[in-house]
Amino acid sequence: RIFELDHDQISSIYRPYHSSISNMTRDREEKEHFSRGHSSGKASPRSGTRDKEENERFSRGHSSGSGKSSGNGGSGGKDKMAIRHRHSDGSGNDTSHRHHSDDRHRIRRTTRKGLRIFVGTANLSQAIPDEESLAAFLPNKGKAAYVLNSDVKSSSVVDGVSKKDFNQVDRHGKVEVLVLGFQECLESTVANGLSTAFGGLLSKKGSADVPAGNTSTKELDAMINAHVGDDYTLMMERLQADMLVYIYVRSDLASSASITETHVQTSRSKGCSIASTLIVGGTKLSFICMQLKDKEQFVPRKNSTISAGKKATLDQKNATVEEFLLAGKDPSLSSHHIFVFGDLNYRVSPPSNTRGVTNTFEEEQFIARNMLTKKDWSSISESDELVQAMKNNDALSAFTTPFCKFHPTYKMQRASGIKYDYSSMPSYADRILVRSNQEGSRKVEAIVYEPIHQFSTSLHKPMRGLFFLPDRKIHFDPNNEPKAMIITFTHLKGKKLRPKEDILHSDINPYLQFCCDARCVKMSKSSKDRTETTYTTDRPTWPTQTIRYKVDLSSSKRHGDEIKDTLLHIKCMNEGIRGATVLGTAVIDLANVICKSVSKEEWQQREVETYFYRGGRQTGKLYYNIKVRWEENE
Repeated sequence: RIFELDHDQISSIYRPYHSSISNMTRDREEKEHFSRGHSSGKASPRSGTRDKEENERFSRGHSSGSGKSSGNGGSGGKDKMAIRHRHSDGSGNDTSHRHHSDDRHRIRRTTRKGLRIFVGTANLSQAIPDEESLAAFLPNKGKAAYVLNSDVKSSSVVDGVSKKDFNQVDRHGKVEVLVLGFQECLESTVANGLSTAFGGLLSKKGSADVPAGNTSTKELDAMINAHVGDDYTLMMERLQADMLVYIYVRSDLASSASITETHVQTSRSKGCSIASTLIVGGTKLSFICMQLKDKEQFVPRKNSTISAGKKATLDQKNATVEEFLLAGKDPSLSSHHIFVFGDLNYRVSPPSNTRGVTNTFEEEQFIARNMLTKKDWSSISESDELVQAMKNNDALSAFTTPFCKFHPTYKMQRASGIKYDYSSMPSYADRILVRSNQEGSRKVEAIVYEPIHQFSTSLHKPMRGLFFLPDRKIHFDPNNEPKAMIITFTHLKGKKLRPKEDILHSDINPYLQFCCDARCVKMSKSSKDRTETTYTTDRPTWPTQTIRYKVDLSSSKRHGDEIKDTLLHIKCMNEGIRGATVLGTAVIDLANVICKSVSKEEWQQREVETYFYRGGRQTGKLYYNIKVRWEENE
């Protein structure tokens, strides 16, 4: 009798079975894909027409030169993402629209709640960008779909981000935080006059402000505000020397956001830095825009001295990064999440040849062209000065940066596309790095990291990144809400403490200082906030000392809102003749400890390992035992 039914009757019978089978198949495939993880840039095989088309769109990416997003309502993207069943009503007409809306609703992914943070950096090379270049760089009106869409390049998706993770970041609406940093944003005539006018002041005090609204930045300011739109509140705009930084927050969050502090550093020989801390709903986000000076033009081209010249230049960059971080009270330790971005000017420096002889400049150019032709990103990364500095703990080892799966961003010709000026070694000069002092599910996730090759007015290609900060709430049992928790630290010991360069390892007299600014976290009356001093050792131990804290949860904010962003700082101090100095600071996320122990009356962890940091570098290791005991409400 099925042959006697009309089309609508067949569809009513078919739809429930197809929906159930499609849902089970999709869930099984996504589970298998997620368990396999992200594999070296290759998409995992998918079964089914819909998954194959969707996977091809995910890996194919932006078509060259197009600045449009197909994930913003275009028919092409949605028609391929949805399952379409074409039927005929007998007269030859297509009736697929009857099921299209239902299928599109059925394949909608669940999204995680959190902050979407857009960070962009561009060295303008003393030229105001044209409209086409700026439109390719900035998300139009802050729309997330401009960066998070189904046509994103596979080279732009950060390694380790699976398709499921990518789809769980909401691509609808507008990003919550938008941060832009511009270097060399003043036109050449203004920049030269600025260098002359402020030369004496910069050499004496190290910093100077340029009046906001300079004629050379008015046009840029108007263009940026037009692209950002009226749905954002400008929290900070700072012009320092020839560096310009903007921090925008979506207007619906502006009432709970504020800029707490801004530190600037400027030096004619070292570079410039602007560090600002933004608080959004109790979470501290620090943004540090830098431009490090590079004296590559003064490095001799002779084989005998080129290595020494490069090493001296690299050592100065590493020291400048540490100086800039420490000058701003080291926000990499005081904030929850920290972003360092800008023209860091770290170069690609190929290793010596097989005979152990340093490459000449001409040999390096040949090596660079060969690696770029082959798109050998791994070899380029191994020769990247920043990657090596982080690996060797010379600079910024406290941070992470996504792997670069694209062409170096400098030195380019002022044209759209990839056209190098080989007078300088092609390098990843423009970078974005991130650090999270919060652990577990509260870490910042890098989702998209990409250069903008359509930018045609600069010697640099801008970099932009889309980062996601998931929400985290502490849920207590409503039938058995705790009154307080006791946190105890025992068996404290340090290893490989790294003093300043002018202090010998045998001259270290370390002790630990505990501090926490949260009002609900108090030191126990029977405990001290510091350990005893151990003398002349870089491997101190405190086996008998106990540090105990009590966390009060009996306030009106007992459900975790008050402590979800609480950090505990453990400073390793060196007791010297002229007073105590900080060797490094370890940061413990108390909210993460609470999340691990909330369902247990007593919880403990042994031999926990963490690091001391100072100026963005590791300065030693800390080991401890931790025990949590919960006090139930009476």
